[in-house]
Amino acid sequence: MGRYIKVALTGAAVLSFLTVYCGDEGEVTRFYEFVFAWGNEGSGDGQFKNPRGIAIDGQNNIYVADVENDRVQVFDNAGGFLRSWGTEGTHDGEFLGPNDIGIDSNNDVYVLDTFNNRVQVFDSDGNFLRSWGTKGPGDGEFNRPFGIAVDSQNRVIVADRYNHRVQVLDANGNFLLDWGTQGDGDGEFDNPVGVATDTSDNIYVTDLNNCRVQMFDPNGVFVTSWGGLGSGDGQFNYPQDVIVTAEGNVLVADTNNDRVQQFDTQTAFELKFGGEGTADGEFNQPQGVAVDADGYVYVVDSSNHRVQVFEYK
Repeated sequence: MGRYIKVALTGAAVLSFLTVYCGDEGEVTRFYEFVFAWGNEGSGDGQFKNPRGIAIDGQNNIYVADVENDRVQVFDNAGGFLRSWGTEGTHDGEFLGPNDIGIDSNNDVYVLDTFNNRVQVFDSDGNFLRSWGTKGPGDGEFNRPFGIAVDSQNRVIVADRYNHRVQVLDANGNFLLDWGTQGDGDGEFDNPVGVATDTSDNIYVTDLNNCRVQMFDPNGVFVTSWGGLGSGDGQFNYPQDVIVTAEGNVLVADTNNDRVQQFDTQTAFELKFGGEGTADGEFNQPQGVAVDADGYVYVVDSSNHRVQVFEYK
């Protein structure tokens, strides 16, 4: 009885994947297999400088927040470059450190323009539509917002990092509600940085310095939390991003452990994949994670300046 790990290596390029066995030997649970990757360091089309946020629209197009290039890049689901927009600045359509991206049911794209303390909204072709936000602690104001998600009602959820809170706004930036203050109790935060919603619009927040994930109902009422500083199963070392699959599994980019962890619908640890390095299936500071309509998982491997894609088998 027990759990052990098998790592399979194939091919000259060393294709790696992680299989987790639970219970009796030979009883195999599901695993993630590396499929392909794209990107390297640079400022050309398809290159990145410390990318972070990632989102996927209704056509399975991939949007990546290319932070130090101050732009958004868009790819097809095979990693083919489609378009990009943005440059450094403070005007409409310009960015200072765009950190994350959310997409609504109309395929409008919400870009978290972190150092401008605002949200900018574009259509899927990158045409500017509107923006809101300024620096401050008030309703609809931000202090280095870091994570963004859009729920099924097109409510925009923002991890307002240095205000140690989560804000919820409508699609036009009108304030709806918020919660949180600095601390380590239930519903408190110490640098919230990632947000995601599930099919019931529950809200998941990566609480960076508390090394945990907190879950809330759609009205911001605390439900549960899990984690703690460490490298064991279910522990985190500065988790950055979170996403919920269609089946309700929760994936967390466990950044300083150079891995992604998956939890079941009851938040119990299921499996992990990754490890420090530059080879296929290895990471250097993974910071963003997304799942497409076919169940493929896209991980933004930030300090390797690339996106890696995995299949859940």
